[in-house]
Amino acid sequence: MILFATLLMAAQLRAAQPDACGVLTKADLQAVQGEPFAETKLTARGGGTQCFYQLPTFTKSVSVDVRYRGARKFWDDTFEHEREGEEKDEKTAPPLKVRGVGSEAMWVSSHVAGSLYVRKGDTLLRVSVGGTGGPNEKLERSKRLALRALKRM
Repeated sequence: MILFATLLMAAQLRAAQPDACGVLTKADLQAVQGEPFAETKLTARGGGTQCFYQLPTFTKSVSVDVRYRGARKFWDDTFEHEREGEEKDEKTAPPLKVRGVGSEAMWVSSHVAGSLYVRKGDTLLRVSVGGTGGPNEKLERSKRLALRALKRM
């Protein structure tokens, strides 16, 4: 009986955690990107899910990854080298610490695109926005979307 109750609670908890296509609404995208999404495409990926929010202006589309377990390990594996002083990849700027979102956040950008990685406890969120603007503007829009997504996670 106790085992059944534990399994039921675990299933309910998992069901309560939205996938990557459930963390942002059309209103969220409208407020930040200037238009609501036209459709979404969900993909299972690396212990979590990824959603491609396609906007009518394709270049403004947004990609979101959500992982509910293993965020701390991913964070350490991905960003620990910054603390160790490893050589930097010439094609990407070093990750930039971002304050005011989640437990920890890092902005990773290259000359083509950028992604905001946010850790909150053992949950990981990655947001990448399209559209015009430089890295600072894309970081601010990614941060605004991340704050909205975290409320649903």
